[in-house]
This record gives sequence, structure tokens and C-alpha cells, in this order.
Amino acid sequence: MLKRGIFFLCTAVMWITATAQPSKPIRLGILTDCQYCDCDPLGSRNYRLSTAKLDSCIDTFNAQPLDAVFSLGDMIDHRYESYDTILPRFRNLKAPFYPVPGNHDFMIEKEYKQTVIALLGLQNDYYAVERGDWLFLVLNGNDLSYFAPQSKAQKKERNAMITDLFSTLRFTAMPWNGGIGKVQEQWLIQQLSKAEEQGKKVIILCHFPLFAPHNHTLFNNREIFALIQPYSCVKAWFCGHYHAGGYQETDGIHLVNFHGMVDTPVNAFATVTLTSDSILIKGYGREPSRKLKIRDSRPDNP
Repeated sequence: MLKRGIFFLCTAVMWITATAQPSKPIRLGILTDCQYCDCDPLGSRNYRLSTAKLDSCIDTFNAQPLDAVFSLGDMIDHRYESYDTILPRFRNLKAPFYPVPGNHDFMIEKEYKQTVIALLGLQNDYYAVERGDWLFLVLNGNDLSYFAPQSKAQKKERNAMITDLFSTLRFTAMPWNGGIGKVQEQWLIQQLSKAEEQGKKVIILCHFPLFAPHNHTLFNNREIFALIQPYSCVKAWFCGHYHAGGYQETDGIHLVNFHGMVDTPVNAFATVTLTSDSILIKGYGREPSRKLKIRDSRPDNP
């Protein structure tokens, strides 16, 4: 009996020790708004330099053990043939690569717009990626858009949303922005509810910010923030679009707007290490480094 008791005690100690071990950190590569085009510079945007910057970024990512790389949108500026130059470079990445659709990615000839999602290697325009106890939810902010292809239902929903926004003096419905439709909202709710049940930590990735200067946000930015805010599993929103970048913490959610790569004389990208209690951003070029503390929970869970 004594030996059996010692055996069960040792087994229990081993189980407790194993479950008490902190989860393995997850490491990401993040870049946004490469916006390549074989065209002349416009203001601070030197489009042709984006290839050299992207090559340097990918070399840096490949020298590190990354679990995933996310491009937060706008691989190209315009012209369908721009993809012929930029996509082979992304294929050089060693880590699994996940693109987020941006508005400029659809600023191409009309006959090619329907091909963009497949061209980016995606089966769906919004999707989920799991790594350890982290869940990454990639949203398509071009769901309601002036540039991305739209079904009749999407056009109807977009037009109603835009009319409502302007009638209430909200000017987020600018042509360079986009919105999240009702179907995608329901998918997001389902994903967040499941993540809460499973104890997952969530980062949402979308090309468009929730809050940014000069109306560079989602059409329905307030509504989407109100949707995600009650879920304690949501730790951060990663985005691009507003090239000057920015950061704020609102109700325990870190809103990180990464700097655009196209309009800087140096470069702009980051690696992100996710631990059990922190989001550690190492910036390169003009992207600042940040140490963001993760809140365990908030009292207003749904």
C-alpha cells in the first residue's frame, strides 16, 4: 500500500508540475503597407524601394524562429502586375505566412478583382489561426468596400451603412476605408465565444484601425469595438492602413497600428513575442518597440 501511495503521490506531483509550466512563447513577424508599384514616387511614398525593404524584412524574419508571419494588408499600391514582383518575395519566408486583405490590394483592373483572395493563397477572406493557447482572427475589412468586389447584398448593406454614418456626421465611410458586414460579425462572435470557453487568448488582425486620425478607420469602427470589448479573451487589435502608426489601450485591449513600410526612408516592421502575460514588440526601422502587459480578465464579460 505504501508503494502504491508513493506512486500516486509522485504521479500527482508530476501532473501538477507539468500543468504549472508556462506555455511556450509564440513569436510572430509583422509588416504592413509594403504597397509596391513600379511607378514614380508620390510625396514620401517611394514605391519602387518597397522591394528592397521587403527583402531586408524577410531576411530578418528568416533568421529567427518565428511561428507565423502576418502581412496586415496593402502588399501593392495598384496595378495587377505588381503582384508578379511582390508575391515571389513573400514565398521566400520560412515561417507560415498569413496575409490580411487591404484596400490597395483590390485597386487593380476590374476583371482581376475577383481573383485577389485566391492569388493571396487564401480559401476565405477572413479566417482563424491557432498557435499554442493563442488564437489569431484575421478579419476582412474590405467586406463592405468601394474597391473590393461586392455582391448585391454587400452593396445594399454598404450603402445603408454609409448613409447612416454620414447622416450622424461620422466621416469614417471614406473611399479609402472599408467595413465589416453582418455575416462576418456573426462569425467573429462565434469565434470569440468559443475562445472564451476554451481559455484562449485572442489577437484580432485587420488592415483597418478601430481608432486613428484623419478618418483612417473601419466604416463601423465603434460598432466593432463595442462587439469585441466585452470578451476578456481579446488582448489586442493589430492593424496597418494609417501609415504613421499609433498605439492606445482601451478597456484592456491593446490597439496597435503598425507603421507603413512604403513611406519611410529606412524600413518599418516588427517581431512580436507573446508570453503568458505580455505582448513584446521589437520594432525595426521606424517601428517602435513596446512591452504591453496583458490583462487577465475584465469584470464585464458577456
